Amino acid sequence: MANPAGTQLAWEAVIGLETHVQLGTNSKIFTSASTAYGDDPNTHIDPVVCGLPGTLPVLNRKVLEYAVKAAMGLNLNIAEHCKFDRKQYFYPDLPKNYQITQYDQPIAEEGWIEVEVAEKGKDTYLKKNRNRASAYGGRCRQVGARRKRSLGRLYAFVGGLQPSGCGPR
Repeated sequence: MANPAGTQLAWEAVIGLETHVQLGTNSKIFTSASTAYGDDPNTHIDPVVCGLPGTLPVLNRKVLEYAVKAAMGLNLNIAEHCKFDRKQYFYPDLPKNYQITQYDQPIAEEGWIEVEVAEKGKDTYLKKNRNRASAYGGRCRQVGARRKRSLGRLYAFVGGLQPSGCGPR
């Protein structure tokens, strides 16, 4: 890469990806409310989804199972202990004003996947930072002059990928 003065700079572009995947479970991550898609908005909610006082989230066992399977497929180190954090912020489709997510102690971290790079004719490795489970808000959509909110989806599984050298796996 050349700068305006014409001298060569030793910079390398490193691009990271964050991928959100909705898991195929029958209920949401912290409640037994259904994840069925296509029904009328706000028909699959309960006191936990709405964040009503006195309600306590309970982790969906299937979400944990899928998270561990994904971690194994991505060669991640599965944590002996992980924790969920409460991230406070306002978002129009998140009426409780907080998200339950994993920050510093995710389900799994430090893995890799192998991909073939066509231009180089060789395999390379992508470093996988971590897999973490999070509860996400619903969906806002504009219908005419009205904004409609649906709290139907309410969870996803998150992970990040970034290129790494072809060093030891």
